[in-house]
Amino acid sequence: MKKIAFTAVEDKRYYPIGTHIFVNSFKKFHPDIDLAVIRQDVVDKMFKEKGIDWYCAKPFMAELFFDYDLIVNMDADHVLTGRMTEVFDNVDYEVGGPWNFNDYENASFDNITEEMYVQCGMIASTSKKFWLKWQEMNKDNRKYLRRENDIVNLVIYNAMPELKLKIFDKDKDYYGCKSLGREPEFYIKDDKLMCRGEQILAYHFARGGVLPKLDFENMALIDEVKQWLHKLSYGQSYKMVGI
Repeated sequence: MKKIAFTAVEDKRYYPIGTHIFVNSFKKFHPDIDLAVIRQDVVDKMFKEKGIDWYCAKPFMAELFFDYDLIVNMDADHVLTGRMTEVFDNVDYEVGGPWNFNDYENASFDNITEEMYVQCGMIASTSKKFWLKWQEMNKDNRKYLRRENDIVNLVIYNAMPELKLKIFDKDKDYYGCKSLGREPEFYIKDDKLMCRGEQILAYHFARGGVLPKLDFENMALIDEVKQWLHKLSYGQSYKMVGI
């Protein structure tokens, strides 16, 4: 199975968002997975040709990688802190994402409850039809409070319920926003980032337009965690793939 992860970022936001941290930490734990960072040249070209904006972009950009069997989109304000086994190794799903349910901010609308809501900071799928349906339905994203994030939940639960869904961290561990609001509780055990007895494999800063992101020194983390995150996030050589 060919697998790829991709992110997209404006040039002016590359460092404030923490893209360099995302890239280094991703490749540290996933050297076997192709990674693409979509930069300003492709962003400008796609926005002009497709008549889209950032709220519509994710599924259109996923189409660039339709020669892959598994496509994973991740926001650039992630730091990867372990191997995301449930995403890349246990591919027993057709569409997947992290749980949005957390101590910071939850979401619900229509028939989607807080316990159902999938966070689209990371969306993975083996179905090309899923990405195309998200493209189609995303045209109405401005009708919804959380834009493309609400739309992807409508695709998953209402438009394409036949797809096998996997919420990566609903039962255990942390793959994204589930740990928001718990940062002071993070700790290191056996060289793993932990919280409440479960391992953190990915931390998604999120929080909208708050910049800079992934600014570990000024986050509500204990010193040991800050030092551990800094060590894994910087100074790693990595191999990228082109588009």
